[in-house]
Amino acid sequence: MAEEGFIQMYVHDFATLAARAAAGADVEAAVRKRVTETRSHAALMDSRKEAGHLIAVAERLKKEARQRSPRYMRQASDPAAVARREAFLLWVAELLDADPPLDARQPGDAQRWPIAG
Repeated sequence: MAEEGFIQMYVHDFATLAARAAAGADVEAAVRKRVTETRSHAALMDSRKEAGHLIAVAERLKKEARQRSPRYMRQASDPAAVARREAFLLWVAELLDADPPLDARQPGDAQRWPIAG
C-alpha cells in the first residue's frame, strides 16, 4: 500500500500547477519535471516500502479531477474553468500512467493539455 503522505504531496503539487496554468502561467516544463521526479521518487518508495506508489498518485489525481469540492468551486464558479482543471489533472494522470519515455526530457507522449481558454 502506498504511503498517504507521498500521494498527498504529489497530488497537491499537480493541483497547484493546475491553478497556475489556469491563471495563465506556462507550466508545461514544470509539469514534465515534476512527472519525472514523481516517477523517480515512486520507484525509490516502491523499493523501500511496498509497490504501487506511482499508480496511487495517478489514481488519486483522477479522483481529484472529478471532485467538485466547494473550496474549488468558490474560486472558479465558471464551469469551463472547472472543466479545464479536470482536463489538466487527467492529463497529468495519463502522463504518470504511460510507460516512461526513452528520453527523460519528454515524459509520455501526451499532447498539451486543454487548459488555456
